[in-house]
Amino acid sequence: MPLNMNKYLTDAYTGGIIKKYPEDFIVEEITPEGIILEVGKSIEFKDEENWKGNYIHFTLEKRNWTTLDAIREIANRVGKQRKHFGFAGNKDKYAVTTQRVGCFNVKLEDLMKVKIKGIILRDFQKTNRKIRLGDLWGNRFTIRVREPELKGKELEEALNKLCKLKYFLNYYGVQRFGTTRPITHIVGRFIIERDWEGAFHAYCGTPLPYDDKKSKLARELVDEENFKEAYKKFPKAFFYERRMIKAYIETGSYQKAFMILPPYLRCMFINAYQSYLFNEIINRRFEYGFEPMEGDILIDNVPSGALFGYKTRFASGIQGEIEREIYERENLSPEDFKIGEFGSFIGDRRAMIGKIYNMKYWIEDDSYVLQFCLKKGNYATSVLREFIEKKD
Repeated sequence: MPLNMNKYLTDAYTGGIIKKYPEDFIVEEITPEGIILEVGKSIEFKDEENWKGNYIHFTLEKRNWTTLDAIREIANRVGKQRKHFGFAGNKDKYAVTTQRVGCFNVKLEDLMKVKIKGIILRDFQKTNRKIRLGDLWGNRFTIRVREPELKGKELEEALNKLCKLKYFLNYYGVQRFGTTRPITHIVGRFIIERDWEGAFHAYCGTPLPYDDKKSKLARELVDEENFKEAYKKFPKAFFYERRMIKAYIETGSYQKAFMILPPYLRCMFINAYQSYLFNEIINRRFEYGFEPMEGDILIDNVPSGALFGYKTRFASGIQGEIEREIYERENLSPEDFKIGEFGSFIGDRRAMIGKIYNMKYWIEDDSYVLQFCLKKGNYATSVLREFIEKKD
């Protein structure tokens, strides 16, 4: 089940590799006010005058941590639960990233004492405002591409052509599906079908080539339904797989095993399946171009595609035909997206092309660096694929 990303806007490419080191991929959050939270740079955020002791905001700079793992570790250090923390969005793990985080009812001195390898807290602010998902303008990306296939003048010509791109195909990137184990959309499809056993095996079993030896063995044991031994063999870092296996051993219910997952993770599976189909919608629309046509539903003056749910708003015209063909082929219905305690998914629409802001590059030795800004919800990897993937 590929990730449905196979169209390109240009025939130019440079080749190369990204993320050899975390420092090769820098993600700096841009606040709703347009402030770039630069790596290694302090910014003064003024305290609110009528502070009631509710929230303290801070800039989290992290290296080689997921956002959730970093916040979980910080929470442990200050004696709070993860639910007391708010942030605008997840940032890449194998990268250096910045973002604003808020914590409810915490002592400033406790946050200031936090010392964790790969994590820096700074720019503290006393405020009465909660940080919610989506509370950002977007992100600035500074990405080093190493060992490009093109050299010298050829490289410069390709970069000049590629950096003229003002828009990109707004695919959901591989992070949406799992960087090392791109299976979240497959799990989501099983859940939509109410095939809880299939979903369980897709998530906890089904070894893939990039799995390490220990987890691969554990996943093989899951597929053999030797759950007690699989639980023992999974490294403790595989927190959710272990919890799900334990829940299944105790209850004998694959569905109940999923219910021990936190709500955001349960949502992730269905969101990934919605995203997988959205990527296919982009591919189907590609042959018609992305200029607005009769029947389109526009977002920021560009055509949008459906993220299917129980209240899907379909376009009409050619775009509507594309969406309904995929919806019917998948044998979907509104009720499929109402999954009881697991969650309900209303659906949405998303622009099929995204805008690139302030794109520039510079060449250094056997690499080059790209810098650009994207609005929230857009993936840098969807821009990078135009640069480093060969277009056959």
